[in-house]
Amino acid sequence: MDDEFLDLEAELKRLRPSAPSPALLSRIECQLRERPAGRTATSAPWFWIAALPAAAAVAVAWTVFFHSPSKSGAGMPAALVTSPTRVVADSPMEMKPIAAENVLVSARDEGLVTLADGTEARRERLHFVDTITWKNPRTNASLVWTVPREEVRVVPISFQ
Repeated sequence: MDDEFLDLEAELKRLRPSAPSPALLSRIECQLRERPAGRTATSAPWFWIAALPAAAAVAVAWTVFFHSPSKSGAGMPAALVTSPTRVVADSPMEMKPIAAENVLVSARDEGLVTLADGTEARRERLHFVDTITWKNPRTNASLVWTVPREEVRVVPISFQ
């Protein structure tokens, strides 16, 4: 198998690009002369490439912060239950949380530590992935929000 890769590598090293045709060179020269000085052809698309993620972040923030979760908050994590905000009842953008899931990805025991009062405790580091699903009941549009979370627990040890 290594011989095949060595043969391919040797063949690729022997390859050389062909020279551009005179017609291509003349077209490139014409386009360079026609372009205004100081402006590149790629300056506008880079602005839009940077603006699109920012617009998506604003849309998600608007949905999360300005639309209230379910009235009771039953079955939702405490971090999601907030005071209700003013939402128009017929708003087409009204999203409601329908599911919340916490998945433990990894857990690591970091050994014994001594607390400030002299007692011993065991420190644990847990990595979770929290997934919250939001849904608009009128349009059936849904939004899935996945957030990684790290939790450090210090559990006192009792030798009795």
